Order: sequence, then structure tokens, then C-alpha cells
Amino acid sequence: MASLTGITSGVLSSSEITSLIQQATAAFDAPITAIQNSEKPLTAQISALGSVQNALSGLQSALSSLADVQSLSQRSVSSSSSAVQATATNQAALGTYNISGIHLATAETLISSTFSNSSGSIGSGSLTFQVGSGAPVTLNIASGQDNLTDIAAAINQGDFGVSANVIFDGATYSLSLSSDNTGTANAFTVSGTGGLTGLTYDGTTHNLTQQSAAQNASFSFNGVAITSGSNTINGAIRGLSLTLASSGSATISVNQNVQPLVQSAQSVVQAMNTALGTISQFSSFSQASGAGPLLGDVGLQIVRTDLLNAISSPFGGGGAGGFSTLGSIGFTITSGGQVTLNSGALQAAAQQNYSAVAGLLGAIGSATDPNVGVESIGGAQAGTYAVNVISNTAGVITGTVNGQDASGVNGVLTVNGSGPANGLSLSIANGVSGSLGTISITSGLFGQLTSILNGALDNSTGSITNEITNLNASVTSMNKQMSTLAAEAQQQTQQLTQQFAQAQTTISQLTTVSNFLSTYFNMTSGKGG
Repeated sequence: MASLTGITSGVLSSSEITSLIQQATAAFDAPITAIQNSEKPLTAQISALGSVQNALSGLQSALSSLADVQSLSQRSVSSSSSAVQATATNQAALGTYNISGIHLATAETLISSTFSNSSGSIGSGSLTFQVGSGAPVTLNIASGQDNLTDIAAAINQGDFGVSANVIFDGATYSLSLSSDNTGTANAFTVSGTGGLTGLTYDGTTHNLTQQSAAQNASFSFNGVAITSGSNTINGAIRGLSLTLASSGSATISVNQNVQPLVQSAQSVVQAMNTALGTISQFSSFSQASGAGPLLGDVGLQIVRTDLLNAISSPFGGGGAGGFSTLGSIGFTITSGGQVTLNSGALQAAAQQNYSAVAGLLGAIGSATDPNVGVESIGGAQAGTYAVNVISNTAGVITGTVNGQDASGVNGVLTVNGSGPANGLSLSIANGVSGSLGTISITSGLFGQLTSILNGALDNSTGSITNEITNLNASVTSMNKQMSTLAAEAQQQTQQLTQQFAQAQTTISQLTTVSNFLSTYFNMTSGKGG
């Protein structure tokens, strides 16, 4: 029965079958492993580009401080005396100003005769107040509310242009009335009726005592006499606001403040070096770490080159004050591809010609008419715009800039019509109207870098944004392919395992039959002997 026993001579052990299945599974997974190996450099590129994207976004944020250098503080003010405090806008002329002969503006104050207490009845009636040339306003005082305390409260709760206080001198009480504002235009009268006639103070009856008269402030500003109804003077000197604190004199110095501009430039340089360093980190080769994941990325190298060119290339223009390049105000590029800034040189250049330096760095506007000043660029684009003021009365202004509608108050004309000049704000001298020349807006380094960064980071068209999107799409496709292959490999492994199991079952059955037949024939053969 050798032929029967040969049936089972090739049966594999369980461990041998497991080993064969594992080898087959590894063969099934080989394409997946190949795709995984191809995907690793793509994920490294995505991660590196994300770091570059973040660094460029940081530069974009730092650059925002140069979006409107017109709005940066350009003036610092000092006063030689506590008699005068001063602030200045960017329209204030540089120089030293002498203020002398200061007399403060005062509010009119009246005081009543004395009373033994503040809660006793004076008598009902009415009080009519008239402040300056304004319309008379009447306050009715009812019985039961006709004591000093209630009368003062009623006056303060109303809108009469007058404030009231109950004064106690240690023995008696009196009612004090004061104009809410200083200046002769705010002098007031009060007329009482009924039980309140004792509080009358008008052109003919003085039942109250005047403690202080309404008086305008007056002083000499560089020899020019100036008066004001308030101790805060705005508009008398363009761009300069004065607050008179006491009589006397003072010297006011208006100086160029370049620190905000210098600090903004420093922030941009720091952010640019971070961006350039990040690009270099991922796109270079070193003996220690080998090739960076972005080595050979042409689009990224174009961005890097453009950033450096924005520093080294001249912007053109007249080069006022000898400043026509960033190099002329302290910017340099190192051999390692980093940007350095000599802050001292930048500060000195800005002190010499602020407008020229600011024009190299960021968006700034200049006016051809001395009656016009640029307060803020807003969202206006670089270009030249004609200014036309239609009306300019009592600080309310209307007109057009570049043909776009503009209006404003307090002497500031702001473009509110759609177009390239939108958001531009201009200070206009009091009462001046008509055609007032042009405004020229330049964008400088801000404009150049903004264009480069938008080209790289724009959500729809940015080169780096699109590169990341395309790489992610490739990784997504690979992941889908691997999922499909993994499912197929699992199915093939399951089928092979089932086939081995079926084969084992068949062989086991054949072994049983073989053993039976061997036993049977052996027994039969023995009987025949």
C-alpha cells in the first residue's frame, strides 16, 4: 500500500502554512509600501511649505504697520512750562513757538444769599435760564420741592447749560450756579418768579452775587493775539492743540518723531529674516541633514529672490534728500541672504526728510496745496488724485477727490465713494474751498512686498497656497489608492487562508481513508496467508 501512504507524505505543518501565508501577505502589501515610501517626501514638503506659509503670513502682519505711514505719529511736543500742555497732529509745522500773556477762560458763577438750612422751603415758582444768545429755558419748582437741595438737583437733572451746588460754609447754606462752559458766549442770566425771585440775576435785577464773570482765554502766540472761549484751543494753529492750565508763559517745541516709523521698519526686517530663514532651512543642502524637503522648488526660490529684490532694487522717483533706495536709509543684504537695518542711519535720514524716507517704506500721501494735509491713506491706492472742495463752513466739508464723493466734519474731508481713493482722509484749512491741487500717494516697500506676498499667499491664486493644495490632493489620491490595495490584500490573504484550510481538511480526510484502507488490506492480506 505504498501508493496510499504517499498521499500524505507532503502534508505541511501548521507553522509552515502560517509562514507561507505571511510571505504571500507581504507580497500583497508590497505595492502599498511602495506608495507609502513615495508619499513620505510629499508630506515632508507639505509640512515645510506650511512653515514657509506661516512665516510669510507673519511678514504680512508686520507689514501692516507700513500700510499707512501717514497715520504713524510724526510729531512730538514739549512745553517749557506747566502753564500750557500741547499735542500735535502730523500737520503741525516743526518749530518752536512762544506763548505769553496767558489769561484763562472762566465760567460765570453766581451765588445766592445764605440760608439757615438746605432743606427748608424757599417758595415755589419758576426759574428761567438763558445762556448767551440761546433760547430761554424754564424750570418749574413745585411746593415741597422748593428747598436748596431739591432745587439744585432739579437744575442738574435738566439741560439748562448751568450747574448747581449747595455750599455750606460751616454755619449757613447758599446756592451756587455756574455756566457749564467757559467764555463770554456762555454768560447766563436767571429769572425767578414766585418764591424764587430771590434767585434772579438778569440785566436789571441782581439778587445773586457774581463770584466770577464769564471771560475768554487770551494769549500771544509768536506775537499774534489769540482769544478763545475755552482753555483748550483747537484750530487756531494748524495741527496744534493747546490746553491752558494757568497764567504765565511757555515755549512749545514741535519736533519730528521718527520712532514709530523706525520701529515699524525693524518689525518688518525681523519678520522678513524669519521668512527668508525658513525658506533657506527647507530648500538647502547640508552635510549634516542632507537635502531639505523643498530643495529645487523653483516657485519658492522665485519668492525668495523677489523678497530680496524688494530690498535691493530702487523704487524710482526723485530721490528727495538723496534717499532713492532702501540702502540709502540703512538697509543691507548679507552674503547669507538676510536683511540688516542700521536703525541709527534710518533715524537720521527720517529726521532729515521724513516724507522721502516714509515714501520709501510705506504708503504715504503728499499734497500740492498748502491748505490741504493728508491725515490718513485709508484704503486708497497709489496714484495722483485731484481735490475739489465744494463747501467748507463751520468745519463741515463736502467735495470730491478723484471725482469720488467726499465729506466730513471738524475740517477733515474723507472719501466715501467707491473707487481707488476710497478711505483717503484730508485736513482742509478753515473756510477754504474750490480746486485745491492734487494728492500723490506712493506705496514704497509696503506696496512691493504686499504684491509679492499676495502672489504667494492668496487663497485662490497664491503660488504656495496652490502648491500645498496640489500636494495635499496627491496625498489624498495616494491614501485612497492604498486603502483600495489594502482591502484587496486583505481579501487575497483571507482567500489563501481559506484555501489552505480546505486543503488541510481534504488531506486530513484522505489520511483517515488511507489509514483505514491500509489497516483493512493488511488484515485481509494476513488472513490469506
